[in-house]
Amino acid sequence: DERKTSAEATSFQILKGLDEAMRRGVKIINMSFAGPYDVMLERKLREAYEKGIVLIAAAGNAGPDSPPLYPAADPSVIAVTATDSANKIFAMANRGTYVGLAAPGVDILVPAPGGTYQLTTGTSVAAAHVSGAVALMLEKRPDLTPEDVRAILIGSATPIAGARAEDT
Repeated sequence: DERKTSAEATSFQILKGLDEAMRRGVKIINMSFAGPYDVMLERKLREAYEKGIVLIAAAGNAGPDSPPLYPAADPSVIAVTATDSANKIFAMANRGTYVGLAAPGVDILVPAPGGTYQLTTGTSVAAAHVSGAVALMLEKRPDLTPEDVRAILIGSATPIAGARAEDT
């Protein structure tokens, strides 16, 4: 919302953004936000998935005891958590069996306002890494379906030592 100083949006704004992305024919939608279940969002995500769009979302940074957050917990979405330089799951990352992948997301150097850079941490950064990898995959193989992409990512991922399925 342009009137707010913090990053927040309504379901209506998110749905409009998804509609616009689909209208423009995108192949990947990265969603670095998290919130409660929303039936309208579920329907829109299913629509995008059925159009062949790969949906990737940050698992959330509400901590290991958080209930599943959306859109990451939606079955049409590839949920991504964050790891640190020792390949350990970020302490404040959400956990659950809906999380499909982990990627670097702790103390990552990112562009910042004013042409500067800053270190940032969170599952959003990890989701961006996965979205970039998917973009490279689709550049090489544009015929891949969202199911194909999920299978390739999960099939080629290295399990995190000591992590249980419910911890990722």
